Amino acid sequence: MSNAILTRMGVGFASAVSRPQDLTTEPAVLKSDANSAFPSYGLAGKYDGAFFVPLSAGDTADKIQGIFVRPYPTQSVPDKAYLLGNGFGYTGDILKRGYMTVNVGSDATVITKGAPVYIRNANPSTESPLGAVLAAEENTGTADKPLINTVVMPYAFFIGQGDADGNVEISYKI
Repeated sequence: MSNAILTRMGVGFASAVSRPQDLTTEPAVLKSDANSAFPSYGLAGKYDGAFFVPLSAGDTADKIQGIFVRPYPTQSVPDKAYLLGNGFGYTGDILKRGYMTVNVGSDATVITKGAPVYIRNANPSTESPLGAVLAAEENTGTADKPLINTVVMPYAFFIGQGDADGNVEISYKI
């Protein structure tokens, strides 16, 4: 047989748990308010009283309490928040320990095993909101006046190379 496989299998689905045998997830109540709803799955979050909410600009690494897990099957997060309206809570899952596939927003084939995981805590965009996972520190300042937009997520590391679409596996508290 002379079959050649010319493309690599994808790493996984962004925001999904990648190794279900090695994880701890906890249920959480999420806010449906426009200012407090997660814009997407796979973002780091914190607690605001009894609610699990997205990070705010300027939050430090010690505020991070887990990653919002993508359930399957499901509607998108903004759809749920829109359907519920303001002032209501709905449930979601938080990855407290385990492995997850995340999307870093760019080519992930250059990421090395054991590299730290960076989380956006400033200068958000539609493609990279607060709490998004990044492969490297982001500095939008100058050499003499740096403006760092990321923090290192404690106890989180990249497992190895990702794919060209930006999907890569991380370990958290393993």
